[in-house]
Amino acid sequence: LLVPVELELPYSCGNEVNLIHEVGSIEVIDYREGGTYVMGRVPRSLAMKLDKYSVGNIEGAEANGETEDEIDWAALGKGRHAKKEASY
Repeated sequence: LLVPVELELPYSCGNEVNLIHEVGSIEVIDYREGGTYVMGRVPRSLAMKLDKYSVGNIEGAEANGETEDEIDWAALGKGRHAKKEASY
């Protein structure tokens, strides 16, 4: 089970970035002044080890990979999806 992470790893942590590539998935990678910014998913054990480099707080629906704009198709099929107002 992979969990979402948002990290800024110092450039001296190249091994950790490599490990994320090997055992997880990277959605966004950016090379910033302070280090390598990574947003992606990693095993929970690795996420806990890298927690000190966390720059984002991904919780709730976003942690489950859902955003406000996404449709919960299973809930929709069961008639439990909230109707959203169209914004034009």
